[in-house]
Amino acid sequence: MGSIVRRVGLVSVVVAGFAVSAPLGAQTKTVKAPMVCSRGGDQAFSVVVSAPDRVAQGGTYTLRLDSFPSGKIDHTGLNYLHDMEAEFVVPAGTKFVEGSAKIVPKTGTANVAKSALVWHQNGVVHFKLPAKVENGDSYTPPSIELQLTATAAPGSELPLKLLRYTVFANAFVVGDVKASCDPSPNPFTLTTTTVTKA
Repeated sequence: MGSIVRRVGLVSVVVAGFAVSAPLGAQTKTVKAPMVCSRGGDQAFSVVVSAPDRVAQGGTYTLRLDSFPSGKIDHTGLNYLHDMEAEFVVPAGTKFVEGSAKIVPKTGTANVAKSALVWHQNGVVHFKLPAKVENGDSYTPPSIELQLTATAAPGSELPLKLLRYTVFANAFVVGDVKASCDPSPNPFTLTTTTVTKA
């Protein structure tokens, strides 16, 4: 999911997850993307990305995204967080393998993992946590995986990019407040895989 901290009015919001393990043959790295948020100003989004450095033309490869624990959420005026969503752009020069986007079993905490959703639509992978996370609780989003087939010519680069992050905070008096954060630059490259000859 990634980890990002932002202020929604008087409420600071933390969204997080944790790294577990990488797909076979993948390289793993932690990436930090600068974010400009509609509430709370400049923030940062951190995520652990596992992907191969290279893939043969016509080959299929796996991407995995993990992040970091939220820690205790404790903010004056906050009732709960909900509907947290990250969006990732599928690389041009790849074909998304239908049905491959999945929640990794036995990752994340029960308060968010049970209702977590991941799906592909129009070249974007959406990862959503609809569940409520009450003020005073903590949570860890589950990890996600997806598969892509390299269709680009040898020598091409296939960048996976972060497009946007949103979260709703329910607060006393004001009710739901939406915060939307865009990376800078937008979209932001999280990892790149190079196409080789078959």
